[in-house]
Amino acid sequence: MELRHLRYFVAVAEELNFTRAAARLRTAQPSFSQQIRDLEAEIGTDLLTRTKRHVALTEAGRVFLDEARLTLAQAQRAVAMARRAAHLGDRRMTIGFLPAAEVKIFPSMLTYMRARFPDLHLVFNSLTTAEQIEALLRQDIDVGFLRLPVGDPALSWEVVLQERLVAVLPADHPVAEKEALTAADLVELPFLRVMARHAGNLSDAVEGFFRAHRVEPNAVQEVENILTLMSLIGMGVGFSLLPDYVQRLAFRNVVTRPLIGPPVFVDLAMVWRTADRSEETTAFRSIVHETVRDPQIET
Repeated sequence: MELRHLRYFVAVAEELNFTRAAARLRTAQPSFSQQIRDLEAEIGTDLLTRTKRHVALTEAGRVFLDEARLTLAQAQRAVAMARRAAHLGDRRMTIGFLPAAEVKIFPSMLTYMRARFPDLHLVFNSLTTAEQIEALLRQDIDVGFLRLPVGDPALSWEVVLQERLVAVLPADHPVAEKEALTAADLVELPFLRVMARHAGNLSDAVEGFFRAHRVEPNAVQEVENILTLMSLIGMGVGFSLLPDYVQRLAFRNVVTRPLIGPPVFVDLAMVWRTADRSEETTAFRSIVHETVRDPQIET
């Protein structure tokens, strides 16, 4: 028994006329009729009663019709799923990000993106700000979440988050016993910073904080990324000033404290190639707007 036998039977069962059923499937009627007889012979019972003017389903035919429809529907579903799986390899969107986006943006918007584009394969790359700019220009990623500035005219951007700076320090340090800290509380502690090339405007915000309070941090080490920095703080190497998303990262032996004085904010921008007007990128940006408080100051 082949699927074509089922298609022929369903057609004649629905039309109750061999001529119309054959025309519906664009098959010569003698061949069509023979296929139905072959099907009945294989099953071992009549599925139809025929006269010169009348065609009707037997009881066996009515039962077989329901099952034939289910089988054909399942076969069509299998074809659709195979085609979809093959198509996934062709449709992908690559997103570069800093941890702030992973913590504050992705959880709220990815469900909507996947619902709108179920066949789109989303790929995520954790990269520094400098690495994301280079990757965007090379077309290795489609959208980035990074720190400003973005100076290349080939790239467009918009601020999606503004985050407050907080002090991050070892949990067992005596200064951590205070509920909030001043610049004077921190000036004697070893200071760890993200390299300016990878930090973007985070570096400017941190330096601006120390300048405003007229203190010089005791800088002892520079690192390329935030996660390495957090690990060093947890080991007691020193402290840092970072955006407040770090409060949601689960690092042992690390605490955050607010800074006393006027708040200092650092921007997180969504960046894409100006020439990229694809449906996926446009929809992604729109969904970020819809699901992220834009540009909401995080406190």
